Amino acid sequence: MPEVIMPKMGDAMEAGTVVRWLKQEGEEVSPGEPIAEIETDKVTLELEAEDGGTLAELYAGEGEEVPVGQPIAFIAGEGEEAPAHDGGRRREEGRAAEEEAGEEPEAPAATAAPPRDERREAERADGRFRASPLVRRLARENNLDLSRIQGTGPAGRIVERDVRAALERGEARAEERPPEEAAPAPGPTGAPGTTLREPSRMQRVIGERMQQAKREIPHFYATVEAGVDELLSLRRELNERLAEEGVKLSINDFVMKACAVALRKFPMLNALWTSEGIELHERVDLAMAVALEEGLITPVIRDAANKPLSVISAEAKDLASRAREGRLKPDEYQGGTFTVSNMGMFGVESFSAIINPPQAAIVAVSSIIRRPDFDEEGNVVPRSTMKLTLSADHRIANGADGARYMSEVKRLLENPMLLLV
Repeated sequence: MPEVIMPKMGDAMEAGTVVRWLKQEGEEVSPGEPIAEIETDKVTLELEAEDGGTLAELYAGEGEEVPVGQPIAFIAGEGEEAPAHDGGRRREEGRAAEEEAGEEPEAPAATAAPPRDERREAERADGRFRASPLVRRLARENNLDLSRIQGTGPAGRIVERDVRAALERGEARAEERPPEEAAPAPGPTGAPGTTLREPSRMQRVIGERMQQAKREIPHFYATVEAGVDELLSLRRELNERLAEEGVKLSINDFVMKACAVALRKFPMLNALWTSEGIELHERVDLAMAVALEEGLITPVIRDAANKPLSVISAEAKDLASRAREGRLKPDEYQGGTFTVSNMGMFGVESFSAIINPPQAAIVAVSSIIRRPDFDEEGNVVPRSTMKLTLSADHRIANGADGARYMSEVKRLLENPMLLLV
């Protein structure tokens, strides 16, 4: 059956939002043709049709959030019709139900419940129901349990009037929950010159994940200061020689290569904390933090330890560029085993990063500082240095592991020719 299913585009993704349909009911579609834009907690992506035919029915409306795995449309082959679908957007059925109730579509009192069917009850028993993000937010703000509200929209979807009617009747109040461990955020001050800005979905997800990481992962930190004059000289020479080939290596390319190569000796830092144990990875799939207006994303360079610097550089530029344009595919920002976060371009002298769960560690890279130092004869000489800080999960690795790993990263950066072999 050529149903279009809400795909799982991330390990933590439980639902996606249909931002926009690129094809409408009755239009012909071909395999691989984009038919919709789907918003996840990370990006907005185009959903391609897997089958060709006529887009016979759209089950989900624009702006509607749909659980992963549920159908959102049906593509019919020649002579085929869309089957009846309880979870679909059956406009005619919805309108008929409203007419039967004898009320205007937007009237708050339009609460006459349509006949319940077994499938709908099964959905409620499973804790799932159809409602737009607006309706979910309205219910959350008023402490209503949506599973206890009968939807009167198309195919039983809960619409805004259902929520407002439940409020007027004083029904469907959610059970009181014990207070969260974390202190609630303070309310707005309303002071002159202030504005309120709704956090993006990505910001909310990042915030929850980082809060969880700081609460549940016992972090420890190890900082080294690497001399990088030789690295700067080598980089300059390589870029001059490779200019005609369009290669321009960055400092971060060397850092990522050094972090990846050093992990070969420290598998406990190239690991994931899972429900069944510590998962060690032979291959280094290196995630790199890329700042976006909406938040942060970490595209992944696969097998970074075994790739030449020029390849790491090219892939990093391509991934970062497409991340900022919102054109990454899910498999390009999932599955990292270790992360590098660089804020050197902002003049940051030192910082520590929060581990991206379930990974075991992350390295924070600061800017290059020119400062006076002593040579072996005790003379004061200028020296370029960079600080790097490891944040590691103490459940997986101990402090000695972290210290030795950072010592190896420092050795590689101070002897950058080793990164070319």
